[in-house]
Amino acid sequence: MNELLDSLKSLEQSCMRFRQQQFTFISALERTREHAHEKTKPVSTLAQVQNYLDHHCHNTTDQGILKLFLDIVRDLSHTLQRLESMMTEDSPASYCLEACRTLLFHNNDLSHIRAKYPHDEVNHLSCNEARNYYGGVVSLIPVVLDLLQQGVTSSQRAQRRLAAEQGAEQARSSRAGPLSNTTATQAGSGAIKKGGCSPYNEAGPWDTTKPAWRPPGPINKH
Repeated sequence: MNELLDSLKSLEQSCMRFRQQQFTFISALERTREHAHEKTKPVSTLAQVQNYLDHHCHNTTDQGILKLFLDIVRDLSHTLQRLESMMTEDSPASYCLEACRTLLFHNNDLSHIRAKYPHDEVNHLSCNEARNYYGGVVSLIPVVLDLLQQGVTSSQRAQRRLAAEQGAEQARSSRAGPLSNTTATQAGSGAIKKGGCSPYNEAGPWDTTKPAWRPPGPINKH
């Protein structure tokens, strides 16, 4: 879990750097969409961004920012896989993980998603850009990151709850153990007292409360 938390912190820093370069990202998408003759088509899938990078980038700035975007998406996918490997099917985080898996699918339509407050990526777009072209693609990273963080939080809560339940069970067992031993010891002592095997027992062959037998008559002393 600690390694996963470190990965999330690193992802947060990468996302912050990318958010600071959002204008560069939008400019790169504008140019590559034009080169691909898709000016009227919204950027709605990761496969579309990959295609722009592979076939329609003509300067290093555009290549760099599109590659940064796809690298962050790849890191989000790796973090999702690590989190999934730690979860059970009935985990409370399963909904978050399923949503992440869907959003990160290469051909999933992103045009309908929007990052909400406190994220401001959509607010930095014009109304036309946000509504028609880029609102979904700029919302993907913050939305998925939020879902992953919710999944980790749910996992931590479940682990703490399980640890508390196990601790309580161990405490109950430790209290019950000495009590059972004491009861067994007392029962064993009672069995010895009533068993008739001891020479000092009332039911034994000798009664130690009476003096030894002597023959009648005077005792001669020499």
